[in-house]
Amino acid sequence: MRLLSSLVSSTKLATLLLAASFFVNPTLAQDRTTEQGEAQISDPNVECTPYYYATVGNARYNFPTVWTVATVLSNDTTAQDKYNSISSGIPNIAPKGTQPQSLTGNWTNFTYSSTDPDCWWTYHQCTTPKLSGLPSDTATVPEPNTLGYGFDDGPNCSHNAFYDFLQQQNQKASMFYIGSNVLDWPLEAQRGLADGHEICVHTWSHKYMTALTNDQAFAELYYTVCGMCTGVDSRIDVD
Repeated sequence: MRLLSSLVSSTKLATLLLAASFFVNPTLAQDRTTEQGEAQISDPNVECTPYYYATVGNARYNFPTVWTVATVLSNDTTAQDKYNSISSGIPNIAPKGTQPQSLTGNWTNFTYSSTDPDCWWTYHQCTTPKLSGLPSDTATVPEPNTLGYGFDDGPNCSHNAFYDFLQQQNQKASMFYIGSNVLDWPLEAQRGLADGHEICVHTWSHKYMTALTNDQAFAELYYTVCGMCTGVDSRIDVD
């Protein structure tokens, strides 16, 4: 009887410990369905545990595969119509280099004119377009004693500490979001908007834009904006 009682007690104890471990598991205990809940997570290991966000999950097939060069989807007539309506006004500049190596900045065996006819920033840090009617890039802050913050390649799963720091310092910044990251970490993208930062497009797959064809470059920008519509704020307009 004592042996049986001991075994029952051990079984009960194991069950209680298993239940307790379930309830204190930080990943399971966190709200991963809202921006407000996600913003409360302070452990980067928990933050970087993948989660399912229904709004994005339900729309995955409306986008190119994440982290691949975007192209207009064959069934996306809205994107096709938009591209066709503007294509005649896009400069006919040939892609630089040869894909796929050029997508990551490998310009082996590619020869480019020293006159920089295309205002290629990577080649000569050009900020004034050679085509008429286009304004110069904003490359400096015109106001004296002013510092502008710009952060590339977000959103990232571990950025709560970063957002918290900017909040504590009462600072706003320009966040350049990659479309694939927005679909991977939509609640982190929403945090940037909720905190009042300026959200900017940083392409879909983060490949060298000068290596892309016109339709690829369009898709890289178009689907990143669409991703922000879906994962960040439905009020964003892709027109």
